[in-house]
Amino acid sequence: MGAEIAIGIAVAIILVVLSWLYKLAMFKKDEAVLLKFLQQSNQDTEHNFRSSEAIAAHTNITVDRVSVVCSKSSKIRRNTKEKESWCLS
Repeated sequence: MGAEIAIGIAVAIILVVLSWLYKLAMFKKDEAVLLKFLQQSNQDTEHNFRSSEAIAAHTNITVDRVSVVCSKSSKIRRNTKEKESWCLS
């Protein structure tokens, strides 16, 4: 009975770790796409803000996902005046 509980706990821990790694990989992938877009659109001025909608339209990532990734990324910063616009840090 004790071995079964230990196996169950080990499987649960492995599933949690795999889930976390998957979420991290998806975040890094989406972050790279957003950074590339912001770098390409930022060639004219240093702090060229782009709206979540504009970023989503050009990257095929949903507006909600753009907002989440941009807000969590240390390489992207939010415009203090317009809450849903972003530029490189």
